[in-house]
Amino acid sequence: MRKVNIFISNVTQGDAHISSYPDNQKSKKIKYKVPLYIVNVEGVNHNGTRVSEVFNAVRFGVHKPYGSDRIRVVGLSDDQTHTLTWDNISTMTENAWRVYDGFFIHPGPDYPMSQVFGSIGCVEICGVGEWDRFNETILNLTGAKDEYEVSDNKLLTAEYQSATRPPLTPVKK
Repeated sequence: MRKVNIFISNVTQGDAHISSYPDNQKSKKIKYKVPLYIVNVEGVNHNGTRVSEVFNAVRFGVHKPYGSDRIRVVGLSDDQTHTLTWDNISTMTENAWRVYDGFFIHPGPDYPMSQVFGSIGCVEICGVGEWDRFNETILNLTGAKDEYEVSDNKLLTAEYQSATRPPLTPVKK
């Protein structure tokens, strides 16, 4: 089995329109513009060839607690590296890659400009079929049989490049 790195860059490519989380202000239909960031999954395949697959992801979210007027952009902005584990994420119906505590890499919206999707600062892989391609890339590069084997053998790291949190920008209707 081989080690794989997820590189979460500070390079943007397009935008997403997201709601705040956990209070998505559905009655007001408020959405916020955040950039999509380039994420690379990098490793060496079974032939010894270096491989880098590119994905787009939401990196920063908008936090608005219930009953509060405090609203802010959140997410990991400093240079940092973490070994990931395949773990349960309580706010979703499937497992995801735990960075630490409540920070995950998980599926994002298929259609990041139009789908209603709340975000609180996890890295969210966007696009139709992209979450499956993301995990298939990890399995192919590690040579592991499933995500649990990747996790148990500590084969996956996430390297965050320092990025400035974007401004809180409501989408004009």
